[in-house]
Amino acid sequence: MAQAFEKYHGIRTTLGVFERRPNIPLSQLVMKEVFPKRLTGYNAAWATWYLNKKGILDEFDITFSFGGFFLKTKDNFYACHECGDLDLLIRTLPFTSGIVAFPITRIHVLGMKRANLVLSLTRECDEFLERHEIKNYVRASNFVDTKIFKPMRVPRPSSKFNLLFVGRGEDPRKNLKTLIEACLRLEEKVNLYVVGTKGLNRKNIFYLGRVNDEELARWYNRCELLVIPSFWEGLPVVSLEAMACGTPVLTSKFASMPEKLQKFIRTFNPYSREDLEKNIVWAIENYEEMVKISEKAHRVVVREFNKEKVTKEETSLIVRAFLKGAG
Repeated sequence: MAQAFEKYHGIRTTLGVFERRPNIPLSQLVMKEVFPKRLTGYNAAWATWYLNKKGILDEFDITFSFGGFFLKTKDNFYACHECGDLDLLIRTLPFTSGIVAFPITRIHVLGMKRANLVLSLTRECDEFLERHEIKNYVRASNFVDTKIFKPMRVPRPSSKFNLLFVGRGEDPRKNLKTLIEACLRLEEKVNLYVVGTKGLNRKNIFYLGRVNDEELARWYNRCELLVIPSFWEGLPVVSLEAMACGTPVLTSKFASMPEKLQKFIRTFNPYSREDLEKNIVWAIENYEEMVKISEKAHRVVVREFNKEKVTKEETSLIVRAFLKGAG
């Protein structure tokens, strides 16, 4: 999004980061350099509050974030993305995780109420915003770089049915534990490859750690099926990446999806290991059908959710709203 403001609208953009990222050709506001050394453990909420409190955000005409934060000042125009129903997130999380997540979701709601414009990614998010009387929203979308994430010919990692998990497996919301349990029970049939999480390989479970986008695209193509077992997701970008690569997707029924993509996924109950296991077996036995569906999904994602189209449309929405307010 930051690069799109410069590319399509000629707006000089500064990217807020926790540590300097030398591979990004943009001006950067680095929290590690701005924060007092005596203060540690900053996160997005704490960091944006501090930037606002110190008047640093007054330098910017437009601020933008994924999720609602403390980026609205007296004079700037603040826009943010939101992807799903945060109330549903609290209800679907395990009890202790829900207690931890509740104040974070209230921060997001507060940020969105102060925002000039909210970009809502799903119907579930629309309903959530209406429930909290947040009216200043428009429908938008997530996006995928289809120049990187695309079908390619790469060898399969094993002769078994290869499953892929992508995400922070240590986050209890991701529900990796249930997926591992199901795969261990299907040891003779499947291998599970876990990207984005470190761990010790065992039996048919293989941890790959963090990989770059190019290597991730190869893993989507190496595996027969992406599995998203989360207790809650907004619009998970991993589903778009998999579809862009032509890889079938099996996802939790609590993962929000745009209406255009809902018919291309198969869902299961993330609280039931048996249901997940049953759906993996179904995917193995009906894989030709899943491949045909994934081919249709690929065409829709390339046409409707590609990075260039979506970022141009969404930055144009923000700039028009900003100019209308300034006028």
